[in-house]
Amino acid sequence: MLQYIDVNKIEPHPDNPRKDLGDLSELAESIRVNGILQNLTVVPWFSEITRAPADDGKMDGEYRVVIGHRRLAAAKMAGFSEVPCVVADMSPREQVATMLLENIQRSDLTIYEQAQGFQMMLNFGDTVNDIAERTGFSQTTVRRRVKLLELDQKKFKESVERGATLMDYAELEKVKNPELRNSVLEHIGTNNFNWHLGDAIEQEAMPDRRKKLFEFLEGWAQRIEKEPKNPYNYTKCFYRYKMDDFKKPKDADKGGYTFFDTGTDIRLYKKEDKSEKPQVSAAEKAFKECEVKIKGLTKQAFELRREFVLNFSGGKTKAKEVMDFTMIRLIRYGGENPDELLKLLDIDVPDGEEKSYMEMVNLKRDLIIQKYLKQPERTMLAVAWATTDNEEKYYEAQSWNKAIKHRPNDTLDAIYGGLIALGYEMSDEERRLQDGSHELFQNEA
Repeated sequence: MLQYIDVNKIEPHPDNPRKDLGDLSELAESIRVNGILQNLTVVPWFSEITRAPADDGKMDGEYRVVIGHRRLAAAKMAGFSEVPCVVADMSPREQVATMLLENIQRSDLTIYEQAQGFQMMLNFGDTVNDIAERTGFSQTTVRRRVKLLELDQKKFKESVERGATLMDYAELEKVKNPELRNSVLEHIGTNNFNWHLGDAIEQEAMPDRRKKLFEFLEGWAQRIEKEPKNPYNYTKCFYRYKMDDFKKPKDADKGGYTFFDTGTDIRLYKKEDKSEKPQVSAAEKAFKECEVKIKGLTKQAFELRREFVLNFSGGKTKAKEVMDFTMIRLIRYGGENPDELLKLLDIDVPDGEEKSYMEMVNLKRDLIIQKYLKQPERTMLAVAWATTDNEEKYYEAQSWNKAIKHRPNDTLDAIYGGLIALGYEMSDEERRLQDGSHELFQNEA
């Protein structure tokens, strides 16, 4: 039954998933002019201790709002003394579920508030399946939202305020270590997120790489605890424990090889043979180590650009920017690799055992054209990118020379310029590599 209740006897519900009611000025003005067109739903004020209606008489006539938090706040702003309400009989569990469903249906909740709401329902005894059925979300979505509460809550809330998307949090799941995941969380919503995400994934892969590299080296080289001096010469540095297709040396079975783990890389040494070249100088050794590291960073920057192209879907981007980027790439460099395009565009090529080489090439081009007719912007971008920034050519699009000194690179500038126009965000690390301010570049001294 509808009844009018004094606004001073109605309080906001403490378990309301929606914490921020937003700007109420327009709603307050509408209520002042037109009145409250939809009643509120309230419940008797529940005891904080028993979670049951108060029965001591001291709170008789006091209520908590379940549906209509914004209307209640706006009515107070508009100067109303009473509001139309329906007093409902709901358990605490039903109250939380009702508030959660109302806000979800209106898309009013942030990701953080959704996660908290689902967790409250679980705390009241609902199962994941129960929540999925009542909210319309899949069980997977419910589990993923609740799992977000394992993150550092302060950093989680800050990331939501920065505009983090569900895709960002899905990407964050690739990082398994909680501490690493929270460190990457700080960069969600910034242009450095993808860089730090890739960095964290690399760090998690290192223990397994380290184990495999040790197994490989221990078959023909001796592990030592301290960096060796004469007569051992520095041979190779395994940065982040990547082997980079390094193969066992032909003279490995003759002995004389040792390796040392610095904690950040693993260095291989060989006992000096006077018949071979002289010992590597300290400067040359430092140069080689720097070269390995800068190659790793250059490849990581390349992988971020490649990932952007792989996931490009057009979206709000105007066709003109795509056309400009594509045509400039084609005019300047020309010629695309069909096999690279097939990978970028996720095109499966049917078996062609009975076809000649040229027939297969034409078939591949036809498949690419079909893809273009369906997804013109994505295909044009892939064609342009494949001419200058593919895996075989990415060292050509680097900002340093063999002496590890910065060099301007028009190709790299043009690639970044075009991708940024399409929405790509450069990380700080990439900018330092491109503009020459990175600490790894060798100075004149």
